[in-house]
Formats: sequence, structure tokens, C-alpha cells
Amino acid sequence: WTHEQDPYSLDMIAEAEGEDGTWLHPRQVLRELEKAMPEDVMVSTDIGNINSVAHSYLRFEKPRSFFAPMSFGNCGYALPTIIGAKAASPERPAVCYAGDGAWGMSMSEIMTAVRHDIPVTAVVFHNRDWGAEKKNQVEFYDRRFVAAELVSESWAGIGKAMGAEGIIVDKLDDVGPALTKAIELQMKQGKTTVIEIMCTRELGDPFRRDALSKPVRYLEKYKDYQ
Repeated sequence: WTHEQDPYSLDMIAEAEGEDGTWLHPRQVLRELEKAMPEDVMVSTDIGNINSVAHSYLRFEKPRSFFAPMSFGNCGYALPTIIGAKAASPERPAVCYAGDGAWGMSMSEIMTAVRHDIPVTAVVFHNRDWGAEKKNQVEFYDRRFVAAELVSESWAGIGKAMGAEGIIVDKLDDVGPALTKAIELQMKQGKTTVIEIMCTRELGDPFRRDALSKPVRYLEKYKDYQ
């Protein structure tokens, strides 16, 4: 399975082919990242569309390796969480995943990692969307989008401005080597790195297909509620 198959995502893939730059399929990116992960890695994921798909592409060989917000909805979770995990286990590689929406919530903590010498590797999926919200608007509002699209600056560039290393990836063959390089910088030189991966706007399945559906009233006492 190399990319999403729903009509909206297929339209976004076709649109990306006509745009400037190179945009990668998120599922292919996630597979390449997984193949490059060290055996003892710790990974935190944020909320969002790509991250919900990412859970299917992560494998772990050790306990206390995976940190996720699950259904709590705490956007911006991944970066501060992986900094805490790295502080607790500095001998292990530490990687976080975030979409460019969630990344904007807590990216300033890169300065915390740099200032306090807690090196981590951040993977930012630059797909220019609030993906989870946009997927609900595809499913329930017939593509009538409200505040779901982003015009993002270079996250790798902002990472550099905060004292970290920055890598932009727009070729599939560079995904694994970029992660390997960033983890080497983390473990051998104590450096934090922001890897910015340019992704298409295709969207995976939502957390719940019935999220915005009208509730079904099963109890007699609620039958008159609309």
C-alpha cells in the first residue's frame, strides 16, 4: 500500500504532480522511517492524520519505547514528551513525529532541548494541513473547508534559528539516510535535529467515521432529544 486510495486523496496526489517541488506519499515516508529506526529507539507521536496512520508503521523491540496522546487530544504532545523521555533515558535514541499543524503548538521547546543539552530528533511532516480536521470536513462537509489549510514556513529553517540542525527531505531515497544522520548527530555529537519532510495532502482514515454523525437515541427517556 503506497498511498491513500480515497477520491479526495487521489485528487490531492494529482494536484501535487502539477505543483512546483517534490511531494512524497506519507505512507511511503513512514515505511522508510521505520526501516531506518534503531532497535532501541524511543518514539513519541502527536495527534493528527499522518500520525494516526504512523502507528501502523512503528515496531518496537523494547518496553517503554512508544509514547502517544491517544484520544486525549493534546495537540503539541510529541516534542515535549520525547524531551522528557530522553532526559530519563539519555542512552537511547529519541525521535518524535508531528504534522506541521501540531508542530506549531510546541516547536519552541527545541530551544529547551538545545539549551539544556537534551538532544532529540524531530520529524515534521510538512503537508500544509490540519489533517485530522480536514479529513472530517471531507467526510462530513463535502470538502467545504474551514481553517484547515496551512501556509507553512520552513520548519527546518526555524529549527536552525533555534540552535538545532535542520534537514529538508523531498526525495524518498533520502528519508532513511536523513533519519540515520540525525540520530548519529544526536547520539555522537549531542545535537538536536529537525527533519522536515515534504508530503502530499492525501489523508488517511479519521479516528472515528461517525465522529460528526447525528447521535442515535437508544433510551426511551432521550427519544425527544434532537
